[in-house]
This record gives sequence, structure tokens and C-alpha cells, in this order.
Amino acid sequence: MPAPIDRRHELAHAFLQRHAPGFGELTAASSDASNRRYWRAERDGESLIVMDSPPEKEPLDAFLEVHARLERAGLPVPRIHARDPATGFLLLDDLGRETLFSWQVSAEVDQRERALSACRAQLIPLAGTDHAGLPAFDTPRLVAEMQLFDDWYRRRYRSVDWSADARLRWAELTQRIAERLVGMEPVFVHRDYHSRNLMPAGENWVIIDFQDAVSGPLAYDLVSLLRDSYIDWPQADVEREIAAFWEDARAAGLTTKDLETFTGDFAWVAVQRHLKVLGIFARLSLRDGKHGYLDDLPLTWRHLQWAIDRAPGLAPLRDLIAGLEPEAGT
Repeated sequence: MPAPIDRRHELAHAFLQRHAPGFGELTAASSDASNRRYWRAERDGESLIVMDSPPEKEPLDAFLEVHARLERAGLPVPRIHARDPATGFLLLDDLGRETLFSWQVSAEVDQRERALSACRAQLIPLAGTDHAGLPAFDTPRLVAEMQLFDDWYRRRYRSVDWSADARLRWAELTQRIAERLVGMEPVFVHRDYHSRNLMPAGENWVIIDFQDAVSGPLAYDLVSLLRDSYIDWPQADVEREIAAFWEDARAAGLTTKDLETFTGDFAWVAVQRHLKVLGIFARLSLRDGKHGYLDDLPLTWRHLQWAIDRAPGLAPLRDLIAGLEPEAGT
């Protein structure tokens, strides 16, 4: 039986030939947790990436709009050589196969520390990027994200029933968490500023996967970096980088809070994000067949417990989700 025709691959190849004739066949470069795919094309030692973003599922408007903001802010992002938003294709710089996640595996301790500090320092101009008109990380959106934990992780993945009282307590707690986050200083927020979305390019760490940017809490992208679901950074590094970010943020006029208050904000943001991520990873496995994300559940769960311990007033959440840790073997 012949293999089914990949119509998107054919369209991507035609797009490549229109804008970069002479480049060879497209080979799979990577995919991500969305419907986007990335293809690599090579010619005489050069290479380019075709980003395939089906317009009916992943329209390019937000990507292009946020890309322009980041370029204006002088932040390192992939250069766009050609674009066709109607069909959903971009021709981009090929940044290689390495990310912060893959790079750090074989790096020396001092190299990892310097890289983490460099990525953290980049968060100050990122937070200062124009965020006017971006979607607001408002209470309904934050609550809806946390509800992914309840719908996909607790109910479908762990198959645990809750009483009406437990569901009521969950609703009250998620509302409280969301309201706390909404009260924090709003800045530009990437939303997924972590080790798989940062790629080395000389002295820079190029930022990718930024199209879901919002206006939200100052601590959010710092949480994404330091409480990564894929890397368990040493605790000393985490504490050092929180303090360094806070100092830089105060100097840049992004916050007037003291370190203790900002550290509390960091913990509350981390709780919200980890609940969301646990739900997303369960959904990626159960709905989309991307089972590799289950391997990242245990670290995300440990990060959630760490954050709850440091978020005053959230002990009831720890009690509510007790016994929901990832199943053995994941």
C-alpha cells in the first residue's frame, strides 16, 4: 500500500523553490507541541529552515507580529528570509540542531552557570519589550490554564474522582491564584522561555517559539527558565538568578518590590505554571499521542511541590492534590 501523500510537504517544497531555488530536498528538522513542523534544506554548505504552520490550525499572524516587536527591541530572533502567511510558510535562518537543553548535557558546571545567567539577563530587555495590545494574562485565562490540570491530569490521566467539596475548593484556590498573578506588574511575557526554546548563536541565545506572547506577570518568564520542566537546575543557581533578576529589574524600573515580595511572586507564578504544564503534558499524551512528555511529569510535579512550599497561603492546595503524583514508571 503506497504511503499517503503529504500535501503540506509538497507545498513547503514549492515555497522553498520559489524563494530559494537550488536548495535540496526538505528533511525533517523538528516538530513541537503544536501543529507546526520544521524542515531543513541544504545547498553547498548552506542551510535554511522552512516553518510549516497550517493557517487553519496555527495562523502566522501572531508569530509575525511578535517577531517584529522583538526585532525592534534588539533581541535575538531567527531572521525571516521569505513569508507566505496565506499558506502558512516561513523561510528562516537555520540555527542548527542544538538548544540550551541539549547543549547543557555535556557542558561543564561553570559553562552551564554562565549560560543560565546570560539567558536570565536577556529577560530584562524581553520584559521591557512593548506589550501594548497583546492578550492579557487575565483571571479567566489563568484559571482556564490551571483547569487543564483538573481536566487532563487529575481526571483523565490519574483517573481520580473528586467530591463536590473538593471541586469547590479547587475552584476557590485557582481563582485565588489567578487573582494574585493579575495583581503583579504586567510586562511582555514570552510564556515558554525555557531550555528548548533557546538556541546558541555565538554569544547570544536566540529566542524561538514566541508567538503566544502576552501581557502578564514580571516573574513569569523567569519561572519558565529557572523551574524548567526539562532541566533541574541546582537550587543554588536558582536562588542566585532570582536575586540577580530582581536587582536588574529594579534598576530597569520594572519593579519596586523588595526581594522577599518578588520571591513570593515567583512562587505563586510557578504554582500556576506547573499546574498548567502537568495538564498539557497529560493532554499531549492522551489526545495527541505524544507520550514522551510523560517522562517530564515527575520533575514538573517536584517543581510544583517546591513552589507550593514557598507560596504562603497555598498549603490547602498541597492537601487537595496529595496522592496525585505521577504514576510510577513515568
